[in-house]
Amino acid sequence: MPKSKTAILIFARSIKEELKHKPFLAQNSIIEALHNHTINTAQQSGLPVIIYDETTQVGCNFGERFTNAIAHVFDKGYSNIITIGNDCPQLKVAHITEAEKAILNKKASIGSTFDGGFYLLGISKEKFDRHTFLNFNWGTKTLYREIVYYFKSDLLEYAILPRLRDIDFYADLERLHLQTVKDANLRKIISSIINKDSTILFSNKLKALLLPKYIVFNKGSPLAYSL
Repeated sequence: MPKSKTAILIFARSIKEELKHKPFLAQNSIIEALHNHTINTAQQSGLPVIIYDETTQVGCNFGERFTNAIAHVFDKGYSNIITIGNDCPQLKVAHITEAEKAILNKKASIGSTFDGGFYLLGISKEKFDRHTFLNFNWGTKTLYREIVYYFKSDLLEYAILPRLRDIDFYADLERLHLQTVKDANLRKIISSIINKDSTILFSNKLKALLLPKYIVFNKGSPLAYSL
């Protein structure tokens, strides 16, 4: 049995796979910085960290893969899970600590993103319902509301964390308030990218060439269509 009852699940694609879906993250190696920031932040919380990428995820779609990953971590003997992705530069140890505090007080926790998804979800094994999770509308703008409704309908107390921005598009970098990015290296890289001439680097024509017809993002972010 694990020493800690709570584990952090990082559910995300590997760097190589992420670049296939978000090629703009190749600039200045920002994908490596985001990946390292996520792992370092999780480790600084002091909780055990378990990573599930495309090599270990099991399922035919996002909902199945995410639900199966949570179930697998619970099967390892953990009673609680705090799950995060690897594309949120504003994530801080304090957000994980707040989620852990909620769980210890028998509460769920969720932190929303600006596109209707979430960057963090904390839940106990007791309150995890596999069937419900499989039937959430993953990849839609209603996901966050559906999960909150699930908490309410199950009479489960929950904590709402601050809303943060995940990085699905180049425009998300431009919309970031850099002072909210604690990681100095990551902040420097993002600043160097957005200070370039984005009109030249990311014209509509180039976006159409770089982006496939649709992209499925991590953490249930809505589908994105190329211009």
